Amino acid sequence: MRLLWLIICVSLSLPALADVPAGWFPFVISELAPGSVCNVAPASPVPAGQNGFVTVRDGRFVDGKGQRLRFLGTNVTFATAFPDKELAPRIAARMASLGINCVRFHHMDNAFTPRGIWDPAFKDHQHLDAGQLDRLDWFIYQLKQQGIYVNLNLHVSRTLDDSDGFPNSKLLPSYGKGVDNFAAGMIAMQKNYARDLLTHTNSYTNTQYVNEPCVALVEMNNENSLLGFAFDRTLHDLPEPYISELRGYWIDYLKSRYQNTEQLRRAWDEGSEPLGQELLRNQDLSQGTKEFVLETRHPGEDVFEVVQDPEVGKALHARLVKPGTNSWDFQIHQVGHSLEAGKLYTVSFRIKADPKREVYIGARYDVADWRSIGLDARVTADSQWRAYQFTFRARDPKPDHNRISFNCQNTLGDVWLADLSLKPGGLLGLPPDQSLEAGTVLFPTSSSTAKARRDWFAFIMDLERKYTSGMYDYLKKDLKLRASVIDTQDTYGGLGGAWRESQLDYIDAHAYWQHPSFPGKPWDGGNWLIANTPMTAALGRDTLTGLARYRIFGKPFTVSEYNHPAPGDCRAEGIPMAASFAGLQDWDGIFQFDYGSTPADWTTARVQGYFQMITDPAPVAFFPVAANLFIRGDMSPARGLAVMRVPGSEVANLLAEDLKDSDRVWTKYDVPRETSITRRIALQWTKAKDITADRVKVPEGNQQQSDTGQLLWRGGQDDSLYRVDTPKTKLALGHIAGQTLKIGDLTFDLGPTSNRWAAVALTSMDDLPLTQSKRMLLVVMSRVENQNMGWSADRRTVGKAWGTGPTIAEAVPVKLTMPGRKLVAYALDGTGARQQELPATADSLELNAPTVWYEITTR
Repeated sequence: MRLLWLIICVSLSLPALADVPAGWFPFVISELAPGSVCNVAPASPVPAGQNGFVTVRDGRFVDGKGQRLRFLGTNVTFATAFPDKELAPRIAARMASLGINCVRFHHMDNAFTPRGIWDPAFKDHQHLDAGQLDRLDWFIYQLKQQGIYVNLNLHVSRTLDDSDGFPNSKLLPSYGKGVDNFAAGMIAMQKNYARDLLTHTNSYTNTQYVNEPCVALVEMNNENSLLGFAFDRTLHDLPEPYISELRGYWIDYLKSRYQNTEQLRRAWDEGSEPLGQELLRNQDLSQGTKEFVLETRHPGEDVFEVVQDPEVGKALHARLVKPGTNSWDFQIHQVGHSLEAGKLYTVSFRIKADPKREVYIGARYDVADWRSIGLDARVTADSQWRAYQFTFRARDPKPDHNRISFNCQNTLGDVWLADLSLKPGGLLGLPPDQSLEAGTVLFPTSSSTAKARRDWFAFIMDLERKYTSGMYDYLKKDLKLRASVIDTQDTYGGLGGAWRESQLDYIDAHAYWQHPSFPGKPWDGGNWLIANTPMTAALGRDTLTGLARYRIFGKPFTVSEYNHPAPGDCRAEGIPMAASFAGLQDWDGIFQFDYGSTPADWTTARVQGYFQMITDPAPVAFFPVAANLFIRGDMSPARGLAVMRVPGSEVANLLAEDLKDSDRVWTKYDVPRETSITRRIALQWTKAKDITADRVKVPEGNQQQSDTGQLLWRGGQDDSLYRVDTPKTKLALGHIAGQTLKIGDLTFDLGPTSNRWAAVALTSMDDLPLTQSKRMLLVVMSRVENQNMGWSADRRTVGKAWGTGPTIAEAVPVKLTMPGRKLVAYALDGTGARQQELPATADSLELNAPTVWYEITTR
């Protein structure tokens, strides 16, 4: 039925704005009014932990009474972990009103006061600031009183430097990641911090954090894995004294497996052939750049030339002066080579760069699908010339269509290459100048033999697991910590990361849909891009079906960072999709990232950046719906279960075969991502010899439905639909504007929007089915942004031009029909308070007020 385009004057307590575009209206969500239909705080028992400590039983979080707990959370980062004491009660109450029942404390260890926890009276990063601890204690106390649990993170972003007794820290991976898994001094510092923080007595709860029931979770590390750095050359390029410490452990490991060098040589050998004739054309660069190709988005503006270098002679020089849009938009190739399958080839070169960057070296097709033919390596390039050599065995090359490529990662600046060479032959095995007795066996690389790589990964996994179990025992046995513990996210370290985390209490992962990319320097606020397309259109290429493949059978599963970042036009999809999918998969926690990075973010009526949610109506408006879907349990778990069974003893072999993560293993064994729409999925470790998988036939095409019938997802660039149909909540997202949608017994008629994308949900707020409910919340939304945002022509960035507040939303007229119900509707303001009763006709409501929230009731 055709909508009546009504303009209903509703005061939303916002200033009149003359420059709001036609079809848009200002809308700012602030602290919810008492008794508002949007307020779901009464669903949370108070105080948090009143029923005892959170533990794990039968693969689920339960409280002290054995009642199931799920977490709908958010993150506080940096200074927001230490709010002013007068703000803390309001923040906690506002979080609870949105349905948030767990807060992850993140990046507390990053800096000195006021941004972090360290006392500026000391130069080192080892003394906790008393004032910050008091603010932290008060905030956690307020959260507890509102029924909100806590997830405390330990090592997130502390950098141990010379002041702490760690030289060359600037040459290590950020925050010392990876290195802190084996460096004895760093491990001792982590234990000291854990002791100082977790045994500290909160003066408001009168308990130490190790014995505080509202502290449900503790993460030892954030996105941190030694194994994750073993896939490239990061560990090969560590500075002293860290490289020597790691080499010592490596040699000890090899000696525990091999009696002498000859035995090691026999185990690693896969053959050697003398180097043959040079295959690169114009290898000496005597003809300038001829035969070499610079691939950029702006070849007329970027530089590609041959220069004379005083150290190496002639060198290729490339300068990216204007960024591309993809990570591969700055590459140097030589194409058109015909290599023989199974034959050895050796690539060697020298390289330097300014600024420092990672460069990916590959041998691959020079036509679609650009697949690797055996060489995928990463090197570090900085201001010093560095020499590298890789030998690989050609795998399924394409006649006359193979290339040697250097992907310089779309980073502005200069790269130089010299002494480039591609020759048949080389050695795959232990080089003759390396000896086990002399302790000179170097770390294997991506082009080493499978047996050498297997030993390398097995060694790193063993070292990492020793660190993890040692830290876990320290927390649990020495400090007597009651909370559930992980090391870090199980995607870090790939399949080995999942194996590592399976020895701990629960499993965690992170995901972002279309995280901003930075084609220049990292986190450059003036030079960033987003793809800006809806995830509803990307079934099978989305974040959620990918995350499902990392869940470990028999363990609680959380996603402690999730976001569809601003200013994406369709970011309103993120929270309701995550909550409903998590309910379908029967996960145990979803945490939005993040609440806000500074206290000012909590009171400013504009979108502040990519992740800060609290002043962004797009995610906030759907939190009550998410709470009902996930915490209340409106979304039923899928009935069926598909399991991938992997022998733990085979993990190192799988890594050596380049099956680096569980996603690749699922794919190899013909279980598509879309399976997780139809049923629950999980990875299970076994003692069997072979990998087995429950192969479930899923319908062909871009539409899948859960075995409960509650979720239907149709991908497609222009006709996407993500539909949830439960007795208490109905939800639809996608290219649904201008359409009529029937979900169960109700019908949504949606008006048009500028991009045809919209999101609509109706949820019961009195815990009755919608067919009986007398108190319902309707949320309807499309685009939300600041005023005067400086969008690029392709709508992929605003640079630093984030615009001004208050936020504005695009109007989405909607007609709601519920047969047999006599409906009444109220437009709500940004506090969730009723503003005006809207006209109704029998069982239908035609709504076009300047709001994203409506209260629906009955006469």
